[in-house]
Amino acid sequence: MIISKKHFLLYGLSFLFLTACSDKTKKDTANIKTVPVYKITLKDTVVSNRFVADVHAKNNVEIHVRIPGILDKVFVSEGQKVNKGQLLFKISDAELQIQLIKADAVYKSMLADLRMATVELEQAQTLFNKKVIANQELELSKAKHDAATAKVAHAAAEKRSINQQIGFTTIRAPFEGTIDRIPFKEGSLVENGSLLTTLSQLDDVYAYFSIPENIYFQMMTDNSLNTKGDIKLVLPNGIVYDRKGELKTADGEIDRQTGSIQYKAKFHNPEGFIKHGTSGKLIISEPITNAVLIPQKAVFSIQDKQFVFVVNKDGIVKMTNITIASTLDDVYILNKGLKKNDVIVQEGTQSLRDGDKINIKPMQSASL
Repeated sequence: MIISKKHFLLYGLSFLFLTACSDKTKKDTANIKTVPVYKITLKDTVVSNRFVADVHAKNNVEIHVRIPGILDKVFVSEGQKVNKGQLLFKISDAELQIQLIKADAVYKSMLADLRMATVELEQAQTLFNKKVIANQELELSKAKHDAATAKVAHAAAEKRSINQQIGFTTIRAPFEGTIDRIPFKEGSLVENGSLLTTLSQLDDVYAYFSIPENIYFQMMTDNSLNTKGDIKLVLPNGIVYDRKGELKTADGEIDRQTGSIQYKAKFHNPEGFIKHGTSGKLIISEPITNAVLIPQKAVFSIQDKQFVFVVNKDGIVKMTNITIASTLDDVYILNKGLKKNDVIVQEGTQSLRDGDKINIKPMQSASL
């Protein structure tokens, strides 16, 4: 067969074209990235949030001296449990008793003066009615009677004041609780305002903690901040207290200075094991069923929005917006954006673009 120059040229060009296409196909195939993917499954999990807490007794009061004097008697010891109304301390009231006797004598004297003024006023009224004396004399008797009445009231107030001070010398427990340190011993001179001890009611304790407002609204959204959540108290030694807490509202508004809201968790403490002023950590946990969990490294952000690459059956990736509900270590729990059996790029998202084709590594089976 004779091939003309024209046909030879056409064959040559065709060969070159096919060779170029083959090289391009090989090059494009070589550029397709192989990345690991993760298939979405629904799982049950627990969302936990940790907060620093300060523990306060149900009631905690400092018992101070309200009248200076000598500490005559101490009826309790440090660490002792006492009942409401139980006698704790007695301050000497000997000088006050003497003042009370004097005040009582003055009071009785004023009463006598008042009785005399009353008799004089009655006589003056009788004489005035008979027109024996003028109105000025009657008014003078009334003035003397008013002055005597005022002096009696003043003397009675002095007696009440001294009796009140005597009452201050007897100090009783305002509620059932545990006695703290007692710095003064019997015979000590105590000044007005001196701290005698602190009384703590420890059958229940409250762990106060602050929630940043962004976390507060997130927890309210996913319902992890409610009275049914599992609340645990981690003590300073790392041990978890064996009784669960009950969430209580502490504040009704956001603190603008700190950008947080304060809550408290109530813990039953019948043995008084936890003391007032203890520090610790609270763990508030809420179980979630059929949650969508994805690896954090599968997520990338653009302008404060979160995205993943969803892979279709042909290996084409599509950038998909997601909404994150909570974070667990290296895992995100989603509110929306993905569903069961969706396949996403697990890592290597930084080298991909929307619409890219990928080769899929074997499906990841690591549990989240």
